[in-house]
Amino acid sequence: MFGSLKRSLLAISQKEASFERREFDCVDSMARAGLEEVLRVFISGYNLTLQFQDYELLAQRFETTFDRHHVGFAYEGAGMCCALLDLLAPRRTSRLRAFTDTAGRKHDYIATVGAGFAVARLPYGLRVLDRYFEKLDPMIGWCVLDGYGFHQGVFHHRVFVDECKDPPRALADYGKQLFDSGLGRSLWWVKGASPVLIRQSIDRFPEARRSEMWHGVGVASAYAGGVGEEVLTELLELSGNYRTDFLSGIPFASRMRQRGENASQSTDVACRLLLQMTADEAADLLVGYMDEISAQWTGTRKELGRKGYMLVRERVTQGFQFREKETALAFQ
Repeated sequence: MFGSLKRSLLAISQKEASFERREFDCVDSMARAGLEEVLRVFISGYNLTLQFQDYELLAQRFETTFDRHHVGFAYEGAGMCCALLDLLAPRRTSRLRAFTDTAGRKHDYIATVGAGFAVARLPYGLRVLDRYFEKLDPMIGWCVLDGYGFHQGVFHHRVFVDECKDPPRALADYGKQLFDSGLGRSLWWVKGASPVLIRQSIDRFPEARRSEMWHGVGVASAYAGGVGEEVLTELLELSGNYRTDFLSGIPFASRMRQRGENASQSTDVACRLLLQMTADEAADLLVGYMDEISAQWTGTRKELGRKGYMLVRERVTQGFQFREKETALAFQ
């Protein structure tokens, strides 16, 4: 009886995935269809999680229901559901942590991104965020803030995208950067994967926020994809001075797919075309930087979890900057 009540109160309608309902801009009907499908899978993953108490059975359902390209988004929806139940009915052990430590381990990053939706949906979400972080793995807890920014971009784009509203003041500096990464990722949907509309949108933001937003666009273009090679090439050209920030998002997308064992042609194409690497090579590049930074770290694991993302992100960007300088010198 409680399960039925929970589903009736908390379930999300598939109508919420419609670009028309969300009032997104889109000039490419094929891109729209693909991106709407991603949102539908996210909602399906969320709704299925309301029905399953056994996470192993839930993961089995995901793996048999969704193809490799889309299954990660179902885990993202599951992350939202677990976190929402955590925040509505707290208990000693986090449901999200239990999920990402067991059946959802291979998709722990994207599931934790989904938790940001739950934080955004509750009026007290930000007030309890620090306490909630204590229940999560500190090495991936930062993903919540990325998901929070993504949610605000998707569901409140008139304010956070069109009006360029600042991240919440309550967030620390690293949290504001992560918020902007998620907000940038949301542009892949809000602007219908249009390079021109994405560039125009980011150009309206203060310069200090643009690099992280271009990074988010890079993550979305490689993980969600759904566009032809000409779109990726145009994006790279229009990223301009933020070219390496845009490129830096691709290894993050590649690593999520490598860890999840859900390779996708979209990620493969982005890596080959934009990085001249395979998806595994791009993922391994990121892992190498992560291992290097972890080995050199002298602070606490909690501090590494909160600062590690930006350190890795900076290292990846610098690596691409160095590579492009070497390429330019070779042609002189």
